Amino acid sequence: MVNDLSKNNKTSGYAVFLPAISNFYVRKISQHYAGVTDMFPPERIPKGFENGLDGLNILDKDKGYVHYSHGLYSAGHANLDLDGSKVDDGMVVNRNRENTVLVGDSGGYQIGSGAWKLDWSNFETGADWQKTRCGIMTWLEEYCDYSMTLDIPMWGYLPQYRDKTGLKSADECLEKTIFNHKFFIDNRIPGKTKFLNTLHGANWETSEKWYQAVKQFNDPKVYGDRAFEGWAMAGDHAGDAELLLRRLITMRDDGMLAGDDVWIHVLGISVLPWGCFLTAIQRQLREHVNPNITISFDAASPYITASKGLAYDYPDLTANAWSYKTKKLNWRQDISNPDQPWMYEGAIGSRLNMRDINYMQPGMLNRNKKEAKSSWDSLSYILIQAHNTEYHIRGMQDALRRFDHEYEMLHDKIDIHNMNLGKTNVLSDVVPDTVLYFAKFVEELFVSDKPMDMLTNFKAFLRKCEGSRVQNISTTPDFMEFEEANVKTDEFVEAVKGKRKEYETPDTVSDLFA
Repeated sequence: MVNDLSKNNKTSGYAVFLPAISNFYVRKISQHYAGVTDMFPPERIPKGFENGLDGLNILDKDKGYVHYSHGLYSAGHANLDLDGSKVDDGMVVNRNRENTVLVGDSGGYQIGSGAWKLDWSNFETGADWQKTRCGIMTWLEEYCDYSMTLDIPMWGYLPQYRDKTGLKSADECLEKTIFNHKFFIDNRIPGKTKFLNTLHGANWETSEKWYQAVKQFNDPKVYGDRAFEGWAMAGDHAGDAELLLRRLITMRDDGMLAGDDVWIHVLGISVLPWGCFLTAIQRQLREHVNPNITISFDAASPYITASKGLAYDYPDLTANAWSYKTKKLNWRQDISNPDQPWMYEGAIGSRLNMRDINYMQPGMLNRNKKEAKSSWDSLSYILIQAHNTEYHIRGMQDALRRFDHEYEMLHDKIDIHNMNLGKTNVLSDVVPDTVLYFAKFVEELFVSDKPMDMLTNFKAFLRKCEGSRVQNISTTPDFMEFEEANVKTDEFVEAVKGKRKEYETPDTVSDLFA
């Protein structure tokens, strides 16, 4: 029986969470069933998996042990050969498009960080650049419903990237982004995918400069049916509530939120309060601006945490602390009872036992014909990733349901002009006061005659709403995650051979859940 976690996306009015699906996860499962790898022999597949590893495909409504209709995947990690991608990335590109939505990241991080070896001295006409632009645009058009434009992120000129890219300023990043936008406008096939114009900014000044320079690309009066259809909020728009709201108010007033299907994606933030913040914003936009607006947000944290040997526990959802919890797992474990159930319930956990995770026992040889140093192999990580993804989605949906219930019950008692934001909640026993105040704030903001003044007056409150962004799939490559994992297996070392290594990973796991 499939557990369908997608229903709330259709009926609740919630902002849509997108798991930023790991390339490692997708590729191992896709290649296994395409017959190009013998990574997982039949005896390695958990006995409780009646649909084999097909059941780990979250986008498969028929076979998935958990079904979720929305996801994000990066062209920066995909096989840009369209036929090859059907094998290597088959789990996402061969999906049923009638009951799933895939948002495609363009791989801007890989390019902006210099991880892709491109000739930056010949940015406009270089053969490698032309091949990359064409490959990314074509892949996004072929396989994604909504796709981010190929930006050169504003931080690409910073010292840690400058040696690889030669970028000297934020202005140069913007100029090159505009060049890529023009390339997409000139060469896209309208209707194949809906492009999201990516906005950067570290503060209002830089956000405004970027927005004013690129907003034309969403204007049908300028570009007709080639104009971009939506927006992606990058930089500090994700996590800085005041900056995001100022930008949305400006876009509203500029007429940039009109259309039959306007998708706004907020990159790389998954902390629980922000699911409620974005839901509150979406509802006000739909009521007062355009009923056809959808806000989505993503995170790769279920996959990143697994790479560090951590499994999700159910989140803390108390009045004063909304946060995801993880448990450090024992990766050197001799399982005497192979039928001992795994420690967590759920659609994934209920099908696992401890031996499914701690498969490699003393004396067993790994794929390299050497005695394993860890009781974990590649599938161990994949199983934990699947469990983490389920718990992340369930935790977010539970938080949103609690928010909905409490906000409806307490709506008339919430006074944003007389806030009490002490250490102890005063409004609710199960939802932080900040979440409830924020929902009331945006409700008043979008009917205010002076919304920018209101944002200024509530600056101190909005600072309390700031959220640490979780690096998404475009900013943290999977093979580096696993190379840097606390738990290393010989299979992982083999998997990362020959891969690009110019990447950064989050400093600590606590950074992911701050």
